[in-house]
Amino acid sequence: MTDQNIPTRAFPNEEYDRRLAAVRRGMAARGVDALLLFSPANLFYLTGYNTAGFSNYACLIVSAKAPPVLVVRQLEGAVAEMTTTGLGAIFAYEDHERPADVVWRALQESGLGSIRLAAERNSPLTTVQSYLQLQDAVGRELADGSGIMDEVRVIKSPLEVGYIRTAARCSEAGMRAAIDAVAEGRTESHVAAVSYAAMVEAGSEFFSSQPIVTAGAKSGIAHTTFQRGYLRRGDTVLIEIGAAWERYSAPLMRTVVVGAPSRGVERMHETCVETLEATIAAIRPGVTSAEVQGVAQGIIDRAGYGPHFRKRIGYSVGGGFPPTWGEGHIMDIKHNDDRLLRAGMVFHIPPALREHRQFCMGVSETVLVTEQGAETLTSFSRELFIR
Repeated sequence: MTDQNIPTRAFPNEEYDRRLAAVRRGMAARGVDALLLFSPANLFYLTGYNTAGFSNYACLIVSAKAPPVLVVRQLEGAVAEMTTTGLGAIFAYEDHERPADVVWRALQESGLGSIRLAAERNSPLTTVQSYLQLQDAVGRELADGSGIMDEVRVIKSPLEVGYIRTAARCSEAGMRAAIDAVAEGRTESHVAAVSYAAMVEAGSEFFSSQPIVTAGAKSGIAHTTFQRGYLRRGDTVLIEIGAAWERYSAPLMRTVVVGAPSRGVERMHETCVETLEATIAAIRPGVTSAEVQGVAQGIIDRAGYGPHFRKRIGYSVGGGFPPTWGEGHIMDIKHNDDRLLRAGMVFHIPPALREHRQFCMGVSETVLVTEQGAETLTSFSRELFIR
């Protein structure tokens, strides 16, 4: 019998084998013999490596033929052994050692020291200092390996989509609890706490992005979130959450009004809903990112809210670690972008409009691109909730 309290890998070996083969094809196309990866999401994607210590320096060495080699902090050794698959070796560095030197030792002992090396440069946790130390350790400039992983990760497998569906059920539980918790005299932090509890009770792991609960005039400023402020009559409350299941997130955004909404609030919310539904209807394989963005922007502009919306309409989501559930660096939906949408991509579509420092309206869904069009993976009423 398997002890459920022992960490296990998220996918069967066949899934990891498929991913590794695809990455190697990308390496070959770029003339890369060995690829150095640092992003926690990329390490998780290829090996299953899953740790709360994701902020510690780690490097995965992927070569053309030999099994991958992982370099981690000594304290991470046990969780690396428990959660990974397919590795040729795990090298651990002590806290008094420079991690780059251990990466170089791993390369040499693996017979990879003199071949063509490339490293990803877009990992959110790779500092300029650590990258320069790595180049110093290997004694030469590293080629840019950014984007090789992105092309593989952008299309989700059926197993990945299944995890996003399950995460969506957890997000929905959190949203129901959060909306029901909104009331005059309560605090933003109370609403956030109730949402947290509901998602975790439903099975969510630690989140890739923290919940956003922002009310009143503060909601009219993008990316503010919960503090200790009390909810007052007339406040709009923007809620954006995303539970995580096997590190896969399904973001969801809704808006609540404390008391009766004004006609201006109602009209802005109606525009958000119309934009969301038209955007989802426009999503299908073969359309460009810019074409979908144009559909969304057209509705917003015709409603007179063009100056309120100067951002992309969607971005890729998948397996991730803090600080974000987003994969916008891999694929997003925006102006002047001729990349094509393909079946298997998953996007968060969050049209949100603000009267600066007055109020915000927002509604979103997590959406899968299928051969037939778009399938909404989250499922929650799009009404303007009144409490």
